[in-house]
Amino acid sequence: MTAPDSHQRAAESFSAYVEGELAPAERARLDEHLATCMQCRVSLERFRRTVGRLGALKRTAPGDFLAGVQAQINRRSRGRFFGKRYLLFGRIPFEWLSLAMIVAMLVYYIVVLQTSPTGVVPGK
Repeated sequence: MTAPDSHQRAAESFSAYVEGELAPAERARLDEHLATCMQCRVSLERFRRTVGRLGALKRTAPGDFLAGVQAQINRRSRGRFFGKRYLLFGRIPFEWLSLAMIVAMLVYYIVVLQTSPTGVVPGK
């Protein structure tokens, strides 16, 4: 990597380099560049530290997290979302309503097609 944008290309491949996903030829080129470029070695080390620190941030959510988020959405939406359902099946999902309409239209089409004349009988 001796082109002027070699630093940029090296930085773009840091993630694959650290994860071991670079092809052997690309890894060899990057190793060669890192051997001669102090700036990229420092950038790679910063990248490794950043990824390591981000990995340490993983925590599990508290048990009541989902319920709290749903309650907050319910309050802010004035009961439109995650509210109590008083109907037999709750709110009617639009998917089921549209499916019912399609089936009704299909049944109507079949009935009309079966009861309509199929041919023209010429007069004598």
